[in-house]
Amino acid sequence: MNGEATQPAGLDPGDWQEIECRLAEFAAEEVRELQRSLSGPVWREPPPELIRALAEEPVPRDGEDLDAVIERYREQIRPWRNGNTHPRFFGWVQGGGNLASVFADLAISLLNPNVGGREHGAVHVEREVIRWCCELFGFPAAASGILTTGTSAATHLAIQLAAFRHLGLNYKKRGFFEAGPPLRCYCSSEGHSSIIKAIEACGIGSDHLVVVPVDDRHRIRIDRLRQVMEQDRAQGLRPFLVIANAGTVNTGAFDDLHAIRRVCDEMSCWMHVDGAFGAWLRIADAPWKELTEGIETADSLAFDFHKLISVTYECGGLLVRDGDFHQRVYSIRPDYLAPHGEALAGGEPWFCDFGLELSRSFRALKVWFSFRHYGIEGLGRSVTHACELARYLAARIEISEYLELCQPPISSIVTFGLAGIEDLEAHNWRIEQLSAALQRSGKAVFSLTRQGDRRVLRASMTNHRSREQDIDAAVAALEELATR
Repeated sequence: MNGEATQPAGLDPGDWQEIECRLAEFAAEEVRELQRSLSGPVWREPPPELIRALAEEPVPRDGEDLDAVIERYREQIRPWRNGNTHPRFFGWVQGGGNLASVFADLAISLLNPNVGGREHGAVHVEREVIRWCCELFGFPAAASGILTTGTSAATHLAIQLAAFRHLGLNYKKRGFFEAGPPLRCYCSSEGHSSIIKAIEACGIGSDHLVVVPVDDRHRIRIDRLRQVMEQDRAQGLRPFLVIANAGTVNTGAFDDLHAIRRVCDEMSCWMHVDGAFGAWLRIADAPWKELTEGIETADSLAFDFHKLISVTYECGGLLVRDGDFHQRVYSIRPDYLAPHGEALAGGEPWFCDFGLELSRSFRALKVWFSFRHYGIEGLGRSVTHACELARYLAARIEISEYLELCQPPISSIVTFGLAGIEDLEAHNWRIEQLSAALQRSGKAVFSLTRQGDRRVLRASMTNHRSREQDIDAAVAALEELATR
């Protein structure tokens, strides 16, 4: 490997067999380290001197030997893991990754295709993955789809689709500035913050995102939704989109999707479902599978592969009921990309016709590996296991003298606070201190959210490696800290 960086041209090695051996050795050590890390601290705080060094180090001018680069990585980066691969990571909704995806990630890097379009195998694999997802979520044969970085990006696309459906495709050129009375979008108070970001970035404005209250099961109130939409229409405003939740960020709640479909039909609105947290309950056992009933009626559905079914980061998806309309919104083909159906320039339609990106990773291969290796039955058992663990954690909290359950879990998320503290300010301060102390201990990770004005801990059962003994250890660590 010595001297490779000083070659005048070309970035490939002089000895391919050596690279083959080194890559195998590197991958094997990384797998061993992952295995070791599963019984180590969940999270370790990066030291200030390392953060400072990374912030101040100048750009490398002369290359280093690959051995030195690997050593830097293993000393400066690898020890300070995010923690989401660990079985006692119950914080943010982050999947732990499955090993089938790791093989796919290596293949993706070595194939290095651009899946924006053209005629090659990767395009057909993504089409197959989309077809599988349409079948699983009950979308029709005429539906389309595209894989994205995640649900945030997919929701952004869906909002644009809904706006052009309402206004007409001529507004692609005219823009929204002369579109008349403001468009109005509706979601529940449990909606994800990415909705706000997308509404603002699309030029509609968050002032026109109407937040509707929820019922005691954290579902959007259908009566209030219909009421505010009728009021807006009476005032000359234009309802165009309702964003429903299939698993909310705070509690894992599911809106009544059939009821929202009826309201959208009455008001001639697009129905988008944010399924980032819960769409994959579709493949779980009862009673959790039933929570997704009505998801098949959506005009568009956004979801993540990198959460409950543990595909490695990043990988999300968007399905659109009207595939022809989806393509007409995003298809722009200048001369240098003009379709003519011959050789490598064939492969119509191209995926760049269904989204914003021309350069796209082959992330579909990670899904393809996962589906084929584990099967939907195997992945479904993993999703069911996550929901069962949420019930187990709730039961452990209910018998704790220090912790207090907010409400029974709906799906795979549990929220809880400290018992016996009546003063709201004192409770909130202590729960924040408790969360940080637990994370720094390395014994477990929970994140924070709010239930009304009350600051509470949130546990997400997303890691396929988590077991009941991990929950027992995490609760014991919390109780020990609470006694202090």
